[in-house]
Parts: sequence; C-alpha cells; structure tokens
Amino acid sequence: MTTAEAGVNRQASSTRFALLLAASTCGTVATGAVAPVLPRFVESSLGGSNGVVGVVVALSPLFGLVGTLAAGPQVDRLGRRAIAVGGLSVAIAGALLLLVAHSVVVTSVARIVSGTGSGFAFAATITWAVDFSAPDRRGRAIGLYGLTVWVGLSIGPQLGQAIADAEGFRGVWLLVAVLEVAALLLVLCLGRDLAPRVRRRELPLVHQLFPRGARRPCALIALAAYGEGVIAAFLVLHLVHRGVHSGAGFGGAASVFTIFAASVFALRLFAAQVVDRTQPERVALAGFAAESAGLVVLAAAASFGVAAVGACLMGCGFAVLFPALALAATEATAEEERGAALGSFGASYSFGVAAGSLLGGVVAELWGTGAAHLSAAVAAAAAGVVTARSVAAPAVRAPR
Repeated sequence: MTTAEAGVNRQASSTRFALLLAASTCGTVATGAVAPVLPRFVESSLGGSNGVVGVVVALSPLFGLVGTLAAGPQVDRLGRRAIAVGGLSVAIAGALLLLVAHSVVVTSVARIVSGTGSGFAFAATITWAVDFSAPDRRGRAIGLYGLTVWVGLSIGPQLGQAIADAEGFRGVWLLVAVLEVAALLLVLCLGRDLAPRVRRRELPLVHQLFPRGARRPCALIALAAYGEGVIAAFLVLHLVHRGVHSGAGFGGAASVFTIFAASVFALRLFAAQVVDRTQPERVALAGFAAESAGLVVLAAAASFGVAAVGACLMGCGFAVLFPALALAATEATAEEERGAALGSFGASYSFGVAAGSLLGGVVAELWGTGAAHLSAAVAAAAAGVVTARSVAAPAVRAPR
C-alpha cells in the first residue's frame, strides 16, 4: 500500500468513525431525555411507588444487558453492520410503544423492547469503533466513543425536561423515536462492514459470552455502574424531596445530571491519552475513589450546590472508569473474541445500572433515597479494593 493509499484509508476510517459517534450520540441523547422524566411519569401519571419506579427504570438497562450479552458473539460471526441495524430497528419500535403507554404494564414492555434493541446496537457499534483504531490508540477510541454517552446525558436531561414542561410526556417520547431513527440512518451511511467473520466455535456457553480475560473488568464495571443506576432512578426525586426545584434551567434537580455528564466529558478529553500510556487498572483505581466520594456527597446533599460538588466528583470517576476497564477487557482477550469481550463488558455495565435501580429501589423504600446513594458508594469502594489488588498483580495480556 502506498503512502497516499494509506492516507485515503485513514481519512475514510476517520469519517466513518465520526458517523458512528454521531449515531451513538443520537441514541444517548434519547436515553438522557428519558432519565429525569420517566420516574415522574411513573410516579405522577401511573401512580407508581418508589419500588415500581425502580423496576420500570431498571427494565431498559436490564434487557440492554440481555441484548448486549447475546449480541457479542453474533457481532463476531455476523458482522457489526447487521447487528447494529437490527438493534436500532428494535429500539425504534420500543420508543414508538411509549407513545401509546397508559399503564405500568405497557410502559414496562416499551422499556424492555427499547433496552433489548439498544443492547444489540451497543455491542455492534463499540466493536466497530475499536476496529477503526490502531492498537496503541484503542483506549483513546473507546474513550471518545464513551463520551457520546456523556454528551447525551449533558444534553438529554435538559432537553427532555424542557419538552416535558412544554409539551408533556408524549412530546418526550416522540423526541426519543425521532432520535433513534436518526441513529439508524447514520449507521446505514457507514457502508459495508469489512471485519472478518469468525466461525461458530464449540466452546462452553459461558466462555462464548464471557471470554476469560474480560471477566474481572466486567465485574468491576458492574460495580461502577451500580452508582449510575441509583442516580438515574432516584437522584432527581432525592433532591426534589430535599428542596431542590424540579423545573428546567440551571439550578434545578435535572441540572445535576448535566454537571455530572459535563464533568465526565471535560476530564475524559484531558485524560484520553493517559489511558493508553498507563496500566488501565491504575487509572481505574483513581476513578473508583472519586466515584465513591461523589456518591457520599450526593447522599448528604440538601441543596443544588452540594449536589453539584458530588456530581462533579462522581463524573471525574466515570471519566476514566469506562475506557480504562474496557481497554483492560480488550487487551486481555484475543482479537477474534473482541465482539464477545466488549459485548460482555457492555452487558455488565447494563447489569450494574439495572442493579442500581432495582436494589436502590429496595433500599430507598426501606431507608430513603439518601441510603440508596450510600449503597452505591459502598459498591464503588469495594471495586476499588479489588482493583488495588489488580494493580499489585497485573492481569496477563492476550497475545496479539
């Protein structure tokens, strides 16, 4: 290959990577728009208790877990494009179902369909993102891909809250459907998927779904994501019950999500190169310390200012946790298991979010929403202890 040909290929990869990031951003803005609105919809329109709120909020990440886990090996066998297009089509159906949801049952079904489709799309698109990057820049690629989540959580909650105030809940559900359609159209613009297909291998199911080298990073990201599940389900209610207003605009409870996401965005841009140059477990250890401290502050918060400090601390932790642990999972598995490794990693993330909403709901029902945030701080601290042991005895990297 000539230098000119190599330059053209790099440019084409960069363009396709940008399209992929745009598609992911559309999906995450949709997720962010739902975050501050769905708990109030279930509580005020459907008459759900804290426990019901936790279940309904948890269904999407829970079935996202199932979808991402099931999709991982299929991404390696059938290709990135096929799984991404199928997953986004299912997510669109889930969004449309919300438009006719007038009961907890229908809302729950909509969340199940949406979560499953999004899970398939995630497994395909994150693997595709790694395909576009050089081996020594995979941490940066994963970090940039992960930033689309926090762009969505920065824009989505404010957008969702503003539309809910102006047009009601149905306006938010329509916005979600439009964004999912836009994501599908962008993926269709990516063209053919040229990644080699892997033949079906006769391995135990657990190894197909969870490659051995990815198992520790998967467990750690689940503990990290528990905190996200708690704040997704209960942070707005927690702050509103403590006197922070719920309306749109800076200073409202939904703004805390924006501060959280903006902190992730800012620090990840700064730390993008560090993840590729430092032992991933060392970076993750610092992330867990920041997340745990932020959750303790959020549990005690009774004003917007204190909550903003907690959200900033937690955001700094999440800025490095996702790329560091995803890179650790990628480095510890063989190339032909990349889809399965990243699929299981994404599934573990979804499991943690779902566990945060479900277990957080139980804790909130028994002891209040502040206690739910403290339970997430304990989970992050426990993950930090495990990570500290990994730093002392680094995992073996898979041969390249």
